[in-house]
Amino acid sequence: MNSGITIEQLLRWRLARAEAEAPPAPRAARLLELARPWWETWPERFAGVVARLGQMEVSYVHAMAESRRAPTEHLVPALIVNATTETEASVRILYFSVRNGQLRLRFLLGPSNDNSQLTYDATFVCRMTSQPLFAALAEHSTNGEYSLTQTLSEGLADKWAGLKVTDEMPFRLILRPVKGGG
Repeated sequence: MNSGITIEQLLRWRLARAEAEAPPAPRAARLLELARPWWETWPERFAGVVARLGQMEVSYVHAMAESRRAPTEHLVPALIVNATTETEASVRILYFSVRNGQLRLRFLLGPSNDNSQLTYDATFVCRMTSQPLFAALAEHSTNGEYSLTQTLSEGLADKWAGLKVTDEMPFRLILRPVKGGG
């Protein structure tokens, strides 16, 4: 059956129809707003979360001193931040490597936390200054483990290149669930 319509004509018709049905492109100001990190978009919320994260550090250090963990294991305080709730957590670093400016990290979310979340937006906050360093997507692998790979700034890569998984980490984490799992 030959209708006389070529594939090219069909594709041009479909393209024209898609363009007609597409919403208008966002304005430049809206695109810039969307590109801003969440801590710049909601500075008050970020300040509150960082303040709570700073208070957690003291309790985790105390708990670590009394635990039977190996002395080389350092927990990283983390806060899981949903739209309406904030849940305290601990993260155990399983793998940490910085090579050629790339951070590769695997961590285990504490056993008392919901490990069904497939992806988190992990915001790294400097332990000393409480300033945001960067954000990266941490994807769930198995048994509560999450992994991420992120390109670091040259200065940060130089500072972190000598760190080993057994060292105390220079950051704390804010984990924000990604809707749809990624």
